[in-house]
Amino acid sequence: MKSRTPLLHSSLTQPLNRLPTVFRPKTIGRNERCSCGSEKKFKLCHDGREHMPPFNIHQAAAHYIKELQRRYCSHANAAGQPCGGQIVRAHTVQKSGGLEAIARDSRVYSLITTMPEMEKNQGRLVPRLVGIGQASVFPGFCAEHDRDLFRPIEGKDCTIGLAEALLFSYRAVCFEAYLKRAQLAASDILFRLDEGAPVEHQDLAQNMARNVQHSARRAAAATHARKEAYGALLSAQNFTGFSYSWTRFDELLPVACCGTFLPDNDLAGTLLQRIAHGSQAFEHVTLNITSFAGQSVIVFGWTGTDDGPAARFVQSFDALDDQLKAAATTRLALEYLENSYISPDWWETLPESYRRGLISHDAARGVYQRRPAISRALGRPIASLTASVIAKGGQAADAI
Repeated sequence: MKSRTPLLHSSLTQPLNRLPTVFRPKTIGRNERCSCGSEKKFKLCHDGREHMPPFNIHQAAAHYIKELQRRYCSHANAAGQPCGGQIVRAHTVQKSGGLEAIARDSRVYSLITTMPEMEKNQGRLVPRLVGIGQASVFPGFCAEHDRDLFRPIEGKDCTIGLAEALLFSYRAVCFEAYLKRAQLAASDILFRLDEGAPVEHQDLAQNMARNVQHSARRAAAATHARKEAYGALLSAQNFTGFSYSWTRFDELLPVACCGTFLPDNDLAGTLLQRIAHGSQAFEHVTLNITSFAGQSVIVFGWTGTDDGPAARFVQSFDALDDQLKAAATTRLALEYLENSYISPDWWETLPESYRRGLISHDAARGVYQRRPAISRALGRPIASLTASVIAKGGQAADAI
């Protein structure tokens, strides 16, 4: 059969999607519209801003944390309306099995950090110990949906088919949509970063804030649309357009995670899509690593064509030699998802230089700045990992 040339994502040839640059003219009337783009009069916006007390960056962090405490159920009721049930702190990675299996004294290392921790570690991402009762939780489901909706992928063991893979993906996209909503809501405060700054520095701060909010708005809209699409598939038990792939190992890997990412390169370093370029929607991959019956399982889920960026990324993982998949799976969690958790017994045995190699500075800044060299490193063996592949499967959208 003649192979089909992959359809290239339009972002590969499109410019960076940024807002037009704003700048403050040498003279501006107090009643004129402020040049920063706020739509306010200059006298009510940037007039005299350089004389204000300097903005405390910790206020921005506190604002974001407040947004992360908003409680609502991500799953609509039967009528399609927001759920009115009692909101709980729902685990995105199952506590029993996924987290307990890799914990020591009910604690795991978390990649989710805080601003004080980042300052203490001079900008480096350093995992910190957290209790499994707090690890991976968010107030994004009511008690009923958190318990009943995901029952098929909880418990001592799980056979992974279309329905189960969709549940894994749905929980991941709900969590991602929750985060992106919070990031967008918190982005308004960034327009205050130039308070107390010299006039010549204010344009830089305003343009940065504008583009951060522009990106946050695009990301929030895209993740909300994905959540709604996955929710519709789940409610109808209609799997059209949904693809999945899973691999099971014969023992525990030292990581667990849940989330989504936008694959910019595949694991061979081939560029798939240029994040933040162009206006076409970016393809995503959901990634879950958990365990059942003492054996780790990695589950990918995605929508899109069989030659799109998401499918090609997963195909590059599936094409790896089975002897490399334990290392690749571990690296995927540590390099692609902030919502990842690590076994203390494993992590603490690694040399410091090795730990820094597994969690790079790029990981702290996000997947969007990933370089092909890092993607290629995902397939390298990790000496301390001995897990072997014992089962794998999945289904592409075109085959459904």
